[in-house]
Amino acid sequence: MTVTADALMPDPEESGALEKVTRTLHRQGNPRLRLVRGDSETELPPSLESALVRIAELMSAGRGVAIVPVDRELTTREAADLLGVSRPTLIKLLDDGQIGFTRPNNSRRIPLHEILDYKERRSRRRKALLDEMTADAVDTGLYGVPSSDAG
Repeated sequence: MTVTADALMPDPEESGALEKVTRTLHRQGNPRLRLVRGDSETELPPSLESALVRIAELMSAGRGVAIVPVDRELTTREAADLLGVSRPTLIKLLDDGQIGFTRPNNSRRIPLHEILDYKERRSRRRKALLDEMTADAVDTGLYGVPSSDAG
């Protein structure tokens, strides 16, 4: 997926430092983060602190991070890749009104926030269905019963 070229890849030589930063950020009771540069010092707002915590978690796990503005518009290929679906499946979702898009010319453009909203709705639907299936299994006494294939 080529949503952005601004990928931040962790340097393997920095893995120890990244893990230390992540542990420090997760310590309970820590005061707000402060940024110090030279003689200047300022407290970071909670939203920026949350972003830094998430970046540190991902990078200390060896994963790259891309910073993309949520108002970025994606091509249908980029959006399909981000959702993990085929382009024709994405087009059907767009045409069915499940994901908003614009059509500035002959091609569709999908705001990133629309894709993120759809992913969240899809995730909530899946969780609700799994919860319902689990409740049905509990009600029928099948939850926790080993399958007949277990040998």
